[in-house]
Amino acid sequence: MKAVFSWLDRIMRLDEVVATAAVFALFLVAISNIFMRYLFNAPLAWTEEVLQLLLVWATFLGASALVRRKEHVFISFLTDKLPPGLARWNEWIFSLGVILISALVMLYWGIQLLGFSGFRSTPMLQIPYYWIHVAIPVSAVVMIYHCVARIVLRR
Repeated sequence: MKAVFSWLDRIMRLDEVVATAAVFALFLVAISNIFMRYLFNAPLAWTEEVLQLLLVWATFLGASALVRRKEHVFISFLTDKLPPGLARWNEWIFSLGVILISALVMLYWGIQLLGFSGFRSTPMLQIPYYWIHVAIPVSAVVMIYHCVARIVLRR
C-alpha cells in the first residue's frame, strides 16, 4: 500500500510545480504589460485574460500544495489549550475533516460549474472558460488525495 502512495505522491507533487510555474508566468506577463504600457505606450490587450487563467490555476493548485505540506490555515485556539493527546485528535478531526469536506464541496460544485463553462469564452483570445474553471475540480481531487493519504498512512 505504501508503494502505491509513494508512486502517486510523485505525481501529486506536480501541483506545486505547476502552481510555481503559473506564478512565475503571471509575474512575467504582468511585468511585460507594464513595460509595454508605460515605456512604449502600447499595452497588450490579451494579458488580462492570461493573467486570469494563471491566477486561478496558481491559487487552486497552490492550495492543494499547502494541504500536502500541512501549511494550510489552521485555527489553533482550541488545540493550544488541550492536552497533547486530545490536541492531536482535534487536529485530525477538524483539520482533515474540514479540508476533506471543503474539497468534496469544491469537487461537486466545480464539476457543476464546468457544465456552464463550455458555452462561454474569453473575449480577446477566445479561451473557453472551461480551461480556467477546470482548476477547481482538479485541485479538489488532489486535496482529497492528500487527505486520504494522510489518513491511510497516518502522517
